[in-house]
Amino acid sequence: MTFSNSVRRTALALVAASWLAGAAAQEGPTFKEIMVGLGEDMNHLNAAIFAEDFEAIERYAAAIAHHPRPSPAERQRLMDAVGPRIELFQSIDRSVHGGAAEMADAARVGDMDGVLRYHARVMQGCVACHSAFRDQLTQPGTPQP
Repeated sequence: MTFSNSVRRTALALVAASWLAGAAAQEGPTFKEIMVGLGEDMNHLNAAIFAEDFEAIERYAAAIAHHPRPSPAERQRLMDAVGPRIELFQSIDRSVHGGAAEMADAARVGDMDGVLRYHARVMQGCVACHSAFRDQLTQPGTPQP
């Protein structure tokens, strides 16, 4: 059985596109893309809290706790940008992730007091990180991948 040149080219193009898509997926989103996604998740989470929609609270809190990771190159860029304050950055990051995971657990059992307690922890972590690192991570001189 032989394939025409057109079928071969199409198959090769599909394989190349698939490989490129796989390589891009392995790279991961940029830090900015992650922050934009987290902002959207926080907005949805806040609306879900106001509506007392525990299912949505759980979903968005879990999305925040388990957001996509940046590529290894992007992680290195972030580490280089925060420099010796990397431990503070990582500590705040762990607090936000942990608070979001705890919030999802509280929502799962319908515990609004717990949801609000962990929501405050997440918000405090987000604001602390933005206050401490936003300028360093977003200024024009920060190396980009």
